[in-house]
Formats: sequence, structure tokens, C-alpha cells
Amino acid sequence: MKNENKLTPTENAFIDQVVKIFNFLSEVAKEIVLGIYYDRFPVWKYCSVGILSAYYFMLDLDITVANFFGSNWYFEPNGKKAFLVLFLATSGVLFFGIEKAVAKTHLLERLKKCFDYCDLKSGGIYPSFINDVAIDDYVRQMKLYVPGIPLFKFEQKKNELEAHFNANIVKMFTEDNDKSRLNIIYSIRDLPRKVLPDDAMVLDPGEIPVGKSYDTDVRFNIKEVGHMLVAGQTGGGKSNFLKFVTATLCSNDSDAEVHFLDFKGGTELTSVSGKVGHLKSFKGYDGHKESIEYLATLDGILSARLEEIKKTGAKDFDEYLKRYAKEKVAAADSRETTRSLKLNRMYIVIDEIAEVYLKGKDDIPKETKEAARRSINRIARQGRSAAMHLIAGTQKPDSQSFDQSVKANMPAVLCFPMVNQVSSIAALGTKRAFDLDIEAKGRAIFKYGPKLTEVQTYMFE
Repeated sequence: MKNENKLTPTENAFIDQVVKIFNFLSEVAKEIVLGIYYDRFPVWKYCSVGILSAYYFMLDLDITVANFFGSNWYFEPNGKKAFLVLFLATSGVLFFGIEKAVAKTHLLERLKKCFDYCDLKSGGIYPSFINDVAIDDYVRQMKLYVPGIPLFKFEQKKNELEAHFNANIVKMFTEDNDKSRLNIIYSIRDLPRKVLPDDAMVLDPGEIPVGKSYDTDVRFNIKEVGHMLVAGQTGGGKSNFLKFVTATLCSNDSDAEVHFLDFKGGTELTSVSGKVGHLKSFKGYDGHKESIEYLATLDGILSARLEEIKKTGAKDFDEYLKRYAKEKVAAADSRETTRSLKLNRMYIVIDEIAEVYLKGKDDIPKETKEAARRSINRIARQGRSAAMHLIAGTQKPDSQSFDQSVKANMPAVLCFPMVNQVSSIAALGTKRAFDLDIEAKGRAIFKYGPKLTEVQTYMFE
């Protein structure tokens, strides 16, 4: 007996197409909702043309067109016109959803081919896609569901995965509470693994070249910013950067005083001194005791500098310099002598500032330690007005090893790779430093204001 309910191949093909269209439209709607919810929807990029077109239709563009062609037939009914205006005004949202859904479809196809090529499966089941989100302009994070496939298998296939996707895999890790969820941090462009400062680089006094980002050189002026925090785990490049900054400040600000405090017992000081030790602007402090004792004196120095600036009637150091320059010119014109400039800008570079806050037993008096901590705290709050700038390095800028009130007064932050997300959040307010490639020594995240920029810092050689 013939089965009357059996569908023909044509009917089956038609149903398959309907299902595919429905699934695609579902993905479009999902991408629209997620884009709006996570604020990933660039309104003007997708909606500007549609909104402008709708605006013109609301202004009776049909009448304008009719008059231009000298006809009287080009008149849209109000109902049709209202629908067209509404469609045009919201078309950008639809285009956004379609673009993201198409991109996701292509990504899923590439993933399927890639996993098949790399033989990444468990029990005949390949990993499934969860999401793929942008971390910044060039770095993305893909999350996969990988039940039964250990992390080391993906690490073994890293080169094949990179070649298949034409991307650089920065890091792969599973979540602590769910080993079946794999996170892949990857970049669509790669930074150089090593960058050296250009001898022809022209810098203003106080200007610090941080490194190279994906599309530009990153630099800032510590005179304008005030203070800087440099964080990162051992071996990431933190000490190298502090030495580079010290040498740079010595060379591009000859009138300044640059003080380098090495709590590591002189290991870093030796290399810095070998390069800039002959300069009058440089002064190094070797080891824990000598560094603490020097810091203890800075509170009094800060008070004296603030008092000297106040005597001149200046509100800050910049105005102090202007008043001094005018006084010097006036004295030259009248052939009279003028007082010498008593104050020079001071840069205080500290490698491992957490040592100041350690409560271990040593031969340093308690009062000296407290004076050192008080000095750092005051300089962080008032130092900029007196041209005293802190550039402090630490492995963990958390409340256990670092005064958070000092950290709050350091608007510029450079963070090298962190061992966990908690440490990264303590330094940057985000886990971004945990996502860095730990094998690329000198790779860091620079933060000034809300913007985060991945950089390859300059080598000190």
C-alpha cells in the first residue's frame, strides 16, 4: 500500500530550505539582541544611511522627485510611505544582524573543517561553538565546548590551528570550574616579538616611549600624567621597562634628577649604571636598606619644594619655571644677578615598590619604614605639583602588598602578563593582562584613561 504521507524529494528540499532560512533568521535576531545588549552595535556605522533616507522620505521626497521629473504619478500612499520610513530607519539593525550571522556561519564552517583536519574530536563528536567576541580591535576570544578533549591536544595542534585560521593564537586555557569549556585568545594581526628604540627618536623632556601597538607608536609624557604604575609577574619584562625608562629620562631631560631604586640588591642597578651612571642627572640606590632610607627623606624634600614654589607665588612647578625664566631675563636686561634655580624635576623609579610595605624583620628602624611609606603616599598625592614623579614597579598591585591610595593616584598603568585574572584585575580593572602571550617577553597592556592598548615594549640594551 502506498504511503500517502511520504514527502517527495522536492518537498523535502523545500522544507530543508525553510528550516535553513528560519535558523538563519533566528541567528540574525540573536546577533541583534546580543549586539545591543553588550553594546557592540555601532549605531552610526549601520544606521546613518537608513535614518537619513527615512528623514528625506518624511519630508515628502516623493513630491520632490515627481516635480523634478515633471510627472504627477510618483506619489506614494501614506501607509506605504510610513512602512518605508520605518523600514529604512531600522534597516541598519537588520544589516548588522545579517552581517554577524553570515560571519558566524562562515566561522562555523571553518571550525568544522579545521577540527576535522586536526582530528580534534572525542567519541566521534567535534567541539561545538559557544561564542567569539572582540577583546579589542585586533584580539578576539573564542569559546568552545570540548567535552572529552583535554587541553594538551589543542596545544599540540596549535601550529595547525594557526595555519588553518591564518591567525596567531596567543593563549589557550580551560575554565577553572568547567574543563569542558575552552577559551582561545587569538589575534588577527601580530605584534613584533622584539622592538628596539630608534636612535633617531625625538622625545620631549619627560616623554616616555612605551612601545609599539598594532598600528602606532605608544608614548606619553610623565610630566602631564604625574605618576605611573608598572605591574607584571617575574620574567614578563617589568624590570627591563623600568631600566629603559630610567635611561630614557636621563637622556631626554638633562635638567632633571633621575633616581633609580633597586630593591633586588643591585642586580638591575648595575646594568642601568653601566649605561647612564656617568650622567650627573642619575643617582642609584642599591638594595633594600639604602632604598628605604632614601625614601624616608623624600617627605621632607617634598615639603621643602612645595614651600619654595609657594614663596614665588606660583601655584605649581610649571608656573614656577615660567616665573624663574622671566626673572632671569629681567636680570639679564638689568645686568643684575638672580637667584639660581633651586628646583629641578625629579623622577623616582622604584623596582618592586611592594618591598616598602613588607613587615618582615630586618635591621631598618620602624620609624624609617613608616617615613618611607609616608613619603610615597604624599608624593602620589602632591608630587606632581612639586615636579616629583613616581614610576613604580610591582608584581602584585593588590591590597596585600601595595597601598591602594597610592595606586589610585597613578593614572598611567603598564601591565605585563599576570599569572591569574585576579592580579590582572587588581592592576587594570580587567583580566586583559591574563590574556597576553606569556612567551612574548615585553608584551604588555598600557592603560591611560579608559583605553587599553596592547604593546610590545622597547628592549633595554
